[in-house]
Amino acid sequence: MKNLILLFLLIWVNIGYSQPELNDSSSLAGFMDGMIQAHLDSRNIAGATVAVVQDTSVIFTKGYGYADISRNREVDPDRTLFRIGSISKLFVWTAVMQLYEKRKLDLDVDVNQYLDEIQVPDTYTEPVTLKDLMTHTAGFEDYVLGLFARDNSALRPLDEILQQQMPARVRPPGRFASYSNHGTGIAARVVEAVSGQSWNDYVEEHILDTLNMKHTTFRQPVPQNLPGRLSRGYKFQNGEQQSQYFEYIPLAPVGAASSTASDMAKFMITHLQKGSYRNNTILDSSVAGMMQSPAFRPADNVNAMAYGFMELTQNKTRIIGHGGDTFWFHSLMVLLPEHNAGLFISFNSENGGHVKNLVLEEFMDHFYPEELRGTDFYMPPEELRRFEGEYRSLRHPHERFTRLAAVMNPVYINTTPDGKLKITGRDVSHYIPIGKLTFRAENSSEKIGFKQNRQGNITHMLQGQTPYAAFEKVGFINSHKFHVTLFNFSVIVFLITFIYWPAAYFIRREYNEKKTHHLPLHAKVFGWAAAFFFLMFFLGAASLMINSNEIAFGVDKEIKYLFTLSVTGTIITPIVIFITGRLIWLNKHALLANIHYVLLCLALLMTNWQLYHWNMLGYQF
Repeated sequence: MKNLILLFLLIWVNIGYSQPELNDSSSLAGFMDGMIQAHLDSRNIAGATVAVVQDTSVIFTKGYGYADISRNREVDPDRTLFRIGSISKLFVWTAVMQLYEKRKLDLDVDVNQYLDEIQVPDTYTEPVTLKDLMTHTAGFEDYVLGLFARDNSALRPLDEILQQQMPARVRPPGRFASYSNHGTGIAARVVEAVSGQSWNDYVEEHILDTLNMKHTTFRQPVPQNLPGRLSRGYKFQNGEQQSQYFEYIPLAPVGAASSTASDMAKFMITHLQKGSYRNNTILDSSVAGMMQSPAFRPADNVNAMAYGFMELTQNKTRIIGHGGDTFWFHSLMVLLPEHNAGLFISFNSENGGHVKNLVLEEFMDHFYPEELRGTDFYMPPEELRRFEGEYRSLRHPHERFTRLAAVMNPVYINTTPDGKLKITGRDVSHYIPIGKLTFRAENSSEKIGFKQNRQGNITHMLQGQTPYAAFEKVGFINSHKFHVTLFNFSVIVFLITFIYWPAAYFIRREYNEKKTHHLPLHAKVFGWAAAFFFLMFFLGAASLMINSNEIAFGVDKEIKYLFTLSVTGTIITPIVIFITGRLIWLNKHALLANIHYVLLCLALLMTNWQLYHWNMLGYQF
């Protein structure tokens, strides 16, 4: 009888339950209101703007919170502009496809044939193509110096910026994806060169005006005559929201756009309708369809790069789109081609970075849920251990002192007794094997894939949700643990030297102690000076890393002064090495004193090697 009652209840629940429909306006509004407001409250975010579209209609737009707290101005989805960061790149790729449609561009030829004042270096035999730029597989290093600016003095023509900031090619094209702002900047310069128009003029005439996007601009600062007003950016500090400065982006096409949720809804509908919005067309349907198709898949069963769009597929539902981040604004635009739907979300506060991804996850779980099932795939422990090791992102600078970023934020992979991979980075997650080189997250549909060489050794990890990034497995010499160990050893020795010798001098003077086996004064002076200069450099570098955003604004005089400290320490190092050799040869001093000096010499050698390894030996700006 109990079983019959239970069966009846299950049937009744299933009959009464219906999957939430996106076009149910009251259900959609209730869900979005609760979710967005909860994030604003829990993350101390000042405001947000949202748009949801389906088919040819805008089915939901709303502003949340404040665009200007001091003036009590609330966010208006129709009139409040938000900085959309790298979503700007989709306008560049749309422009490229427009010129491709007109047969003015070929996506598979050397991009240099379209450039005049600048040229991509011929580092490798394979040339860089527009397709490589669109899929972020050109093989460029990351270039971060001067990516942002505090005033309009840094706003120059694209060719001038790229002449000065051409990123180095560090791997052959078409092998791995590594997100490149400057790669998109090169593509924007191609659009200028081929069209004969500046980027601002081109995008306004051929995209924004055609789609009636009157509240969207790439111009900096936002023109006063533009309808609507730009939201302020905020940072939550000392218990309150603090208004921040306008973020100038010299490479404007890659991230400078400002727009409203309503305007972005028009852009989403245009791409969902394969290039058309109402009676206006910016792309032929076949070319628009091509733009959304996979162009580079880094590994089996993980998301691909399309022609500018990125696959962000979740819950077995294909998603394409792009995220965008500045310091104060964090945005995401996604399209669900199978459901002819789109979502745009933007936050105006520093804490919104991770939240935009959470919004997508919650949106998908609510409207397009997936029932996760186990896997029958078994991987023996010895096979599983092949994936263990330390990994680092391919996206980092290779030249200049910013190469040190490569050793930051390592990812560690270990195996667990129950046959899973434990991945430790900023968070800890577990993955179960679903194929020989593919794993799925334990509690979600997110996947990771791996690459192996001809010998069967694992070389790279590919994250399913970020097809624009790859992680390489690093050896001992390049590992985070090795360099941190060397650094800690040197700092300890420098601190002992810095504190002990002056303290010992004053103690001996106090007690009028005189012994002949102490180290000579000149040895201590040079050794102490070298330790002092490197310690001061380390302190300055630590401060620089704490305020790492400053690097994006370029090299200021404080950074140049900082490197003068390390240069001085490096100049003194050979003197200390010579003195160390003399002390060992003469062997006239106390054993512990000699050991200390040898350790100091070793610490100086290690420090100089590390500075050389990370392009920090000298003034490499």
